[in-house]
Amino acid sequence: METSAGKRVVAALVLCAAAAAVAGLLLLQHHGEPRAVAAVSEACGDGHTSGCDDVARSRWSRVAGFPVAAWGLAFYLSTTLLLLLALVGPSGLAWPLALVAAGTLVSALLVDLVLLAVQAFSIRAFCWLCVLTYVLGGLALAALWPARRAQPEAGAALATPEGRLALAGWATGAVAILAFVFAANLTLVERAAQRQARLLGAPAPAAQATPPPEVAAPVPASEDSASPAAADVPQDAAYWRGQAEKLQSTIDDPVKLEAYFAARAQREYDASKVQPIDLANTPVKGPSTAPVTVVEYSDFMCPFCRNLAAALSQFVPQAGGRLAVYFKNFPLDNTCNAKLPRAVHPGSCALALGAICAENQGKFEAYHDRVFGSELRSAQPADVVRLAGEAGLNAAAMQGCLDDPQTKTALAAQIAEGNRLGVSSTPTIYINGKKLPRLNDFVAVVDREAQKKGQPPLGH
Repeated sequence: METSAGKRVVAALVLCAAAAAVAGLLLLQHHGEPRAVAAVSEACGDGHTSGCDDVARSRWSRVAGFPVAAWGLAFYLSTTLLLLLALVGPSGLAWPLALVAAGTLVSALLVDLVLLAVQAFSIRAFCWLCVLTYVLGGLALAALWPARRAQPEAGAALATPEGRLALAGWATGAVAILAFVFAANLTLVERAAQRQARLLGAPAPAAQATPPPEVAAPVPASEDSASPAAADVPQDAAYWRGQAEKLQSTIDDPVKLEAYFAARAQREYDASKVQPIDLANTPVKGPSTAPVTVVEYSDFMCPFCRNLAAALSQFVPQAGGRLAVYFKNFPLDNTCNAKLPRAVHPGSCALALGAICAENQGKFEAYHDRVFGSELRSAQPADVVRLAGEAGLNAAAMQGCLDDPQTKTALAAQIAEGNRLGVSSTPTIYINGKKLPRLNDFVAVVDREAQKKGQPPLGH
């Protein structure tokens, strides 16, 4: 291969490999892998302004049930393989194979233009890392553009035994790459399901472990050191060194650290006051006679609330009638929640009004599931009516209900109650009237509260 041609193929190979790396990162982010999500957030900025998160969660993020990022990863890895064969194969096949790679990149560029249009006009948000893969593919095509001059002799070169062998090897490798990416995607789906299952934590252990001892606070010199309490506190350096070592061992051991925070959260929950919460006309999942009452303050545009909704939909049917989950609206939108300094989720007020109307129609759960399954950047009343219709509600009745002053009064009452309780973020959970300090203690607290009412431990 000519030196200049070799450099162009190498450049295209590097660009395609880089595009594959970005596509792989987007695939990990699509499935919620924490490190990938953090990396994408750092590269793209806040998902609500960059659109990276909106694109990943949109209904356009999959083709034939397979994430677009996975298709991109398989494509760019296959093209990289083809360019590698062009480098290491017979010199007479270099430009013909590069020409085939250029043809695949032309097809990819056309697909990229369609995806860009979808982001602009359907999702109305841009994923700049997705755009980066388009740019890298375009640059790789530009590097291979001179290969078009090999078109007259390319057919004859690829028809030789060496050419057919190279194409067969590439096709076989491409199938293997696709199978690998498909298997990796299934693994990521399973990992996401496991994370979802762990979102609410585990049941309370049969015998509570003794929480790690807390380091005693030093007594200020201004206090009466002659008092009995002060006299009981050792003041020598060896004691404090031992305490520091215990604290360090707790910090360094993830299991001990989690036990420490769980014990502290349990003490905080046990010490908190039971708050009165009005449950009249509130939609409920689970038997209303359950020994454990859970109240969830939620926002339909909050991604954490969406995750909680999915986790609860799995947990409540498996809880053996131990709990009833009541849903309260607390939209983080100052259009209806005036105490907020700004609208965190614009349009969530309209969705909250729709939830009240859905409950009036006796179809709250269908509306709840449809809205949390949608991917809205912002919501308008027309979106609420459309989603209600898709959920099987009476869309015409929904339109009139949204404008009904009684609906707005009902929403205002829920928001006022949340503000009275000090709710400032979503989701906020109350279990038997007490605020839950940490979401991943949910199952353990429900288990303990149910056992207090005579229920057997979960899993028994």
